[in-house]
This record gives sequence, structure tokens and C-alpha cells, in this order.
Amino acid sequence: MTHAVQDHYNIFLAGNYTWMCGGWEEQIRINRHFFSSHTVMPRDNGVAIDLGAGNGFQSVPLAMLGYSVTAVDFCQPLLDALRTNAGDLPIVTVNSDILQYSSWSGRNPALIVCMGDTLTHLPDLPSVTSLIRHCHTELEPGGTLVLSLRDYSSVPAGTTECIPVCRNDNRIFLCSLKYHEKNVMVEDILYSRDGGSWRRHAGRYSKIRIHPDHLARIVRTAGFTLHFSEFRDSKITIIAVKENTVTSGPDLKTRGI
Repeated sequence: MTHAVQDHYNIFLAGNYTWMCGGWEEQIRINRHFFSSHTVMPRDNGVAIDLGAGNGFQSVPLAMLGYSVTAVDFCQPLLDALRTNAGDLPIVTVNSDILQYSSWSGRNPALIVCMGDTLTHLPDLPSVTSLIRHCHTELEPGGTLVLSLRDYSSVPAGTTECIPVCRNDNRIFLCSLKYHEKNVMVEDILYSRDGGSWRRHAGRYSKIRIHPDHLARIVRTAGFTLHFSEFRDSKITIIAVKENTVTSGPDLKTRGI
């Protein structure tokens, strides 16, 4: 991850993250449903790694399902929130850049998840390729990789898009996107009311653009078999398995990519 992204999360996003994502209970409900509907359930050693875990939107549902979770994130304030939210659930937090492989390697996981736009925060596409290859190395045979991220591969009409993300009586959160050849420049804008006056706070960082087809090829080339892939509502979702033996048959249940 770049220092700009890390600083933006530590200073700007961490304190607003749960609110801007729609609330804790709603995100837990969504992710419990996602994992259950795709039969992501503990197997073998029941070890899971959540890369880019944030405040626990994925880690907590996985632990509720019976996984022993290692939650990796570069933002300590979000990990502190995760620790509070987790209670006695079997979750260990690791404050590290996910590209620092030594911080989370050697656990022989049955499941690795990398969700919530984490992949787009990486510096470039070679970093994405390296991470997915390392996930294949770390997973036990038969282990599962789950990826989800926003799709920035298509440029919307015009050159700038401003998205209203969330609002209440005292806060308004907007996101402005400027598209370039390989990346999107993101400006997060928060208007907050203190007493009778409004204040504007903003921060900028870059996300990389990953085409769904390209990501699917990276996953296959790393040695995975795609069991589910979907491109819908500007979101990419991939579930892939590290097979016990190399197969040359078609991927299963793929659509939209």
C-alpha cells in the first residue's frame, strides 16, 4: 500500500468508516448472508485470513461461522474497532501492509478473503498478481480464495463523477472520482456540522483500475479454478479454489466475466 492511502485511512476515514458503509449491523448481515449463500464454511483446520480486514465487516461474520481468523490491515484505528466489535470471537489482528507477506504467512489457511476494495488500494497490477500468487502458495490444497472489489475499468460519461455516499442531519459524505489510464484519483469529502456551522474536510488518494477479465486471468494463471465469478452493479466478485490436483476442465458457475 502507498503511504497516501494509509494516511488517508488513519487520519480521515477510520472515524467515519462504519457510518459511511451503512452501519455495523447491516454490514454484518450482508456478509453473513454472502458467506452462507456461497457455502463458505469452515473445513479442515478452519483457519481463515482476512486481508484488508478494516473494522471487521468480514472477520466477525467468518468467526461467527466457526473460523479462526487472522485479520490483517494497515490501519490500527480500524483494527482497534475490530477488536472492540469482536468480543471473545477467535480473531487475531495484525497491523501490517498485506504485501508484507511475512506478517501473515505460514498459517496454512483453508480460506483467504480480500474484500471491500482492498485490491484497488495496491500500488499496481503486478502487486495484485504477486498477492494472488502468494495466496495460492499459502492456502492448503482445496482452500478457497474470495475476492470482491469495485469495478473502475469503465469510465463513466464525462471526466469526473461525484457520488453521494452517505448523509444524516450532521454529516454529508461525498466521493469525487477522476479517471486516468491506470488509476482513479479519489477525493473523499466530508461536510460536518458543529453547532450552527458546517465544516469541510477532504482527502485524496489513488486506486488502481482492474478489468474483470484481467483479474480472472490473474487468478487462473496463479493456479486457481474459478468456482464463481460475477460482474454486477459495478462490483467484481470471484470465488476460486486451489485444487488438490491440476485440472484442465472448464471453470464452474462463472457469469458476467
